[in-house]
Amino acid sequence: MKFQISNILKQNKYYDFLVWLIDQYRKSRSCSYKPEEFRYYGEGVFIGDDVHINRPNRVIIKDYVTIANGVVINSKGGLYIGKYSGIGLKSVIWTSEHHYRGAKSIPFDCGADLKPVVIRDFVWIGNHVKITPGTEIGEGAIIGLGAVVVKDVPPLAIVLGNPASIVGYRDKKHFERCKVRGAFQSVKIKKYEEKLFPMYKRRFKSEIEELGLK
Repeated sequence: MKFQISNILKQNKYYDFLVWLIDQYRKSRSCSYKPEEFRYYGEGVFIGDDVHINRPNRVIIKDYVTIANGVVINSKGGLYIGKYSGIGLKSVIWTSEHHYRGAKSIPFDCGADLKPVVIRDFVWIGNHVKITPGTEIGEGAIIGLGAVVVKDVPPLAIVLGNPASIVGYRDKKHFERCKVRGAFQSVKIKKYEEKLFPMYKRRFKSEIEELGLK
């Protein structure tokens, strides 16, 4: 009888929609966090949808931090995120490792090696970035799309690749002038002022015209 009812439901055109709806509800329930769950939760913090943080009580989030949709954070080892920093879509941060060096068994034993991750103020982390345990990302650094960070990133550095390597630095004088003026901007922006670089206007002239860009 139970098998027959299940088959009837699956033939119903609304069945897939109901399954999807239930799944979305479960996700929203499991990914909603309250400020009091965190070690510290600053003003103006934004946490997107489908974000997974396994130990929020070991996370410090300073003011105006943005964590975009789909981010996965294993915060067992502790995570500190400085003010006005942003973590891009579907990025992954890990703060602990299985104990395998001199372990009692292979591939690892039941031990967990805690390695905190520290993200300083004004850090911009792009989409699909991976940050490994024990890493410090210096103030004002930029972590490019898809980078895999396996070692400390100096302040104001711009890094790309797997493993992430330094490709340049922010202008330090300009950065310090913005700090003195208090010219801070959360990475969550409702509307951008769009600008097309002249070099791309020249390089892709016909395509730009077809696209209707200015």
